[in-house]
Formats: sequence, structure tokens, C-alpha cells
Amino acid sequence: MKDLRGKKVLITGGALGMGKAMARLFLREGGHVVLVDIRAKELEETAVELSELGEVRRYVCDISDRKAVYALADEVEKAFGCVDILVNNAGIVNSSPFLEKPDEVIEKTVGVNLLAHFWTMKAFIPGMVRRGEGHIVNMASAGGLLGVPYITDYCATKFAVIGLTESLRQEFKLKGLRKIRFTYVCPNTVATGMFAGAEPVRFTRLLTPEEVAERIVAGIKKNRSFIGVPKSVYLVPLTKALTPIPLLDLFNRIMGIATSSQHTVGRGD
Repeated sequence: MKDLRGKKVLITGGALGMGKAMARLFLREGGHVVLVDIRAKELEETAVELSELGEVRRYVCDISDRKAVYALADEVEKAFGCVDILVNNAGIVNSSPFLEKPDEVIEKTVGVNLLAHFWTMKAFIPGMVRRGEGHIVNMASAGGLLGVPYITDYCATKFAVIGLTESLRQEFKLKGLRKIRFTYVCPNTVATGMFAGAEPVRFTRLLTPEEVAERIVAGIKKNRSFIGVPKSVYLVPLTKALTPIPLLDLFNRIMGIATSSQHTVGRGD
């Protein structure tokens, strides 16, 4: 999808951080943006701010609620038309030892970080199928390629998002729907409120939402299936395949990967 002018883009988790940064770039590319978030106040503020750049619509929705997502899709299509690009960006994280992690927190993390992808894709892909073209971007994480202690539920959902996206990419090719593209994104820790308190891995730095957003938009225009940020993320699968597990665990401890999320406090919700 080389030209984003006139494309209708829906971004979940669009009120803050990376969602907001992506929305700004899509608008600058000439796209029309639908922002979806559960935070009504921040969503309205962002929509007003970005409206100076182009058409922005906003919808408050709990994307972990299947029925709410399907109702949202009907409302968006009636008011805005079919979506060309769906960005599943919304996510939550909770840092705590596994045995101390409340069941409700695990269920909420799976609901927002994984199940919501099923609901939004089932809701918005049919419009893409009717037109024979579209692009779905699913936010995973470097923590979806390499497990990180204390954020076990988060990592589990991100591993699953990668498998989900890879499966769908192949399935739609088998159906002959090659112009419906699927991309998963694996950034290292991004300096947003969601990861407040996280420590950067040794010899790395926290990424800014803007630089990750730039890589995502560039990747969409090049129809990338996998976007790693920074480029060293592309080495993670190979490193895991070639390194004995005891050495890999030692490497993770030395590099600070194993403890990078131990003191993550997030946005407090």
C-alpha cells in the first residue's frame, strides 16, 4: 500500500503514546483516521489536537468486549465507510511475580492484548474482503519473541499475536486474497506511560513512540510482514535457535533483559 492518501485508518489505543504518534503520521500522509480508546477525556483531547492535520473521528470502546466491537464496526462503516487499514495497537501490561498476579489481571491482559485482535479483525476484515484490499497491523513486542520475567501474561499474549498474524497471512494467501496484508510489529520497550518504570536493556535505550510509528508507517507502505524496532530485534529468533538455553538465560541476566520489567509500574490502571 504505497500511497496512503485517502486511506481510512482505524487505530485502537489511539488516545495516547504510539497510537497518537501513528495517527499523526497517517494524517500527514493524507489519510483519514478513526481513533478508538477507552479513555474518553484523552481521546477527545487527541482528536481535537490532530484534527488540524486532517479528518479525525473518535469512538470510545472497550475493545475486549466482543459485542461492543461489533457495534463499533457497524457505526464506523455507516459514518465513515469501510476501513482500509486496521491497527491493533491497544495494550496493557502488569508487572508482578506470576504466583502473585491476580487472576482478574491475567484475564484482562488476555482480553485486551489478544482476544480484542480477534474481535476487531472479524469486525473490519469483511469490508476489506469485499474490496479485495486492506492492511492489518498487529502490535506484538520483542517480548513476543523472547519471554521476559514478571510480565508473563503480557509476553504470552504477544507470542500469540505473532502466531495469529502469521496464520492469517498464510490463510488469506491460500484464499487468493493476497492484497489483504498482515503485519506484526515487535519493538523493544517504548517510552510510553504503559511501560513507566521499565529499565532499558544494556547497550540499548528506550524507544520513542515517534520513531516506532515512523517504522510502522514505512513498513505498511512497503507491505512488510514483520517490523522489528530496532533492527537488532530481527536477530532474536536466530539467537534463540542457535543458543543453548542455559547460555541464553545467562545472556538475558547479563544484559538486564531478565529484570528489565521487574519494576514496571505502567499508567496505574
